[in-house]
Amino acid sequence: MLTGGPCLVALDATGRIRVEKLSSRRNLLTDEVVTSATGTTIPPQDGLPARRFLRVSGLGDQLFVFGVRGDFERYLIRKVTQPEPLERRDLIETDAEITALTRLFGGAAIVIGDSAGVGRLIFTTRGGASVAADGRATVVAKTFPAPFPDKAAAITSVAASPRSRLFGLASADGAIRLFQATNEAGLLTVDAPSSEGTKESVSLLLLSPRENRLVAAGGGRVTDWTFDPGYPEVSLKALFGKLWYENYPQPVFAWETTGHESFEPKLSLVPLIFGTIKATLYSMLFATPLALMAAIYTSQFMHPRWKARIKPTIEMMASLPSVVLGFMAGLIFAPVIEQHVMTFLSCLITVPSALLVGAYLWQLWPPGWRSRMAGWRFLVVLLVALPAGLATGWMVAASIEQLCFGGDLFAWLDGRGGSGWGGWMLALLPLSGIFAVFLTGRFVGPWIRLRSTGWSHRRTATVALGTCLLGMVVTGLLAGAGALFFDALRLETRGGLLGTYVQRNAVVVAIGMSFAIIPLIFTIADDALSSVPDHLRSGSLGAGATPWQTAVRVIVPAAASGMFSAVMIGLGRAVGETMIVLMAAGNTPLMGWNVFNGFQTLSAAIATELPEAARGSSHYRVLFLAAVLLFAMTFVVNTLAEIVRQRFRRRAHEL
Repeated sequence: MLTGGPCLVALDATGRIRVEKLSSRRNLLTDEVVTSATGTTIPPQDGLPARRFLRVSGLGDQLFVFGVRGDFERYLIRKVTQPEPLERRDLIETDAEITALTRLFGGAAIVIGDSAGVGRLIFTTRGGASVAADGRATVVAKTFPAPFPDKAAAITSVAASPRSRLFGLASADGAIRLFQATNEAGLLTVDAPSSEGTKESVSLLLLSPRENRLVAAGGGRVTDWTFDPGYPEVSLKALFGKLWYENYPQPVFAWETTGHESFEPKLSLVPLIFGTIKATLYSMLFATPLALMAAIYTSQFMHPRWKARIKPTIEMMASLPSVVLGFMAGLIFAPVIEQHVMTFLSCLITVPSALLVGAYLWQLWPPGWRSRMAGWRFLVVLLVALPAGLATGWMVAASIEQLCFGGDLFAWLDGRGGSGWGGWMLALLPLSGIFAVFLTGRFVGPWIRLRSTGWSHRRTATVALGTCLLGMVVTGLLAGAGALFFDALRLETRGGLLGTYVQRNAVVVAIGMSFAIIPLIFTIADDALSSVPDHLRSGSLGAGATPWQTAVRVIVPAAASGMFSAVMIGLGRAVGETMIVLMAAGNTPLMGWNVFNGFQTLSAAIATELPEAARGSSHYRVLFLAAVLLFAMTFVVNTLAEIVRQRFRRRAHEL
């Protein structure tokens, strides 16, 4: 059916195809309706088998022509007076013949039955091996084999539901099979009544509009069956497997419950599960180090006067409503980060570096002076080291962008120029830093300790500062060497960890979620660290250990169970978070680890779609299943966390 009126096609005995479009006009004065027809004739093709079946797409813009031997032609008939041939190919590679076919509800998918008892589903896709002039290719997407290939009977009739992707295949031996086209699920198998011990062939098969009755005609009789299809579009394969949907170039995981292709709902939960894991992973990677390091610093190094002010302030952050955090992340943080994304990435490197360098510079002051100024150490960090790191990141952002990304980060992320070296450099810096710390502690540290006997305090602090700077240089060299190696292998971070920048992305979610996660982890971890018995701390300090060595090698292991519990509670908050993800992630069910694109989580899908889902529908029930999966994920994580926490507690009791 075209916009201007019906489109009719007919096939005559000589193989000619007549295509006509009917248009009607109503006279506003006489109310008379005048119908006119325009069309053309498509002549038979020389050298090709005889044409037998014709079908028109749901929009009336394509004509499908089938021959007995499986030869296939596709025409574009938007202009009915000038049909444009698009494709010619063979659909059946065996010697079987096409015996019946019908078009499914909705798009342009067609079910074909052959003389070998095999059903095939064909439709056009974007792209493919042999693309026609319209950029599409016809493929045999799915095959429905005969139940007993050795005794297969020809398909005599194919029936399609007028409201969904259900269809039935009737065979010459009277067997009738009912399938769901999208997930290939078999729903029903019945046999037509036999006459005098012989099975009657079914010449006509019909499905009722309500999909509760099946009618078969053959052998001079009509038989009907009543059945309940249930929820045929939902199956384990549909929920957790890849399916090949119409107009898609290949099988995919897809969640799309509404839209222009609602005739084929996409109910895969994999994109939602992936989005939940992605949101949790990136949020925890951003928030956990900050929260744990802050807890260690606050409990072990911060002056009690500042701790009495800072800790309640951070704890108050836990009371911020998630809708407010989501609003801030989506409408404030996202635009700001988009405008200064290179500065943000640079600051991820320069701020930790500035804090480390500041800590080593602090050690250059005489011990007596440092003891008197211990109460002002936090202000020095807050007002000197942190601003210095931010300012350095802002100043070097343009240079880093020019060096690593050809001067335009967004163009580089889109794949428009530049090598993959910059992406690998950025991705390998954290791992290189960890490896540099290992090398320094394993080789440089022991070498210095053997030669530092008798050194003055200032010389020791200077060498420590030099070791820190050396570690930073080694980190950069290792990351650069690794980036050159992977770039030489033509490996890319684009299309994986990095990709096209979208304003509402995983980075924005991680920042917004950190305001909800950090207070929980910080508070519980700080309480665990502060509750370590004083005799452990005093014994370590009395044995000559530094406060840092005491904190890392005595206090943290003793409080490991509490710190792990803090991380798990933060993880549970991240898994179930709804409003922050909903407002800051774009709510798009994408599959990919790109930190700069959006996603959709289980909780966000439930919150947005459950109020609009028809009660009792497949969509409604799948959303409840999503809620059960969310509960199961949280339950499994908490169970594993409790097992690990008990192990930490047993180790702590041995101290």
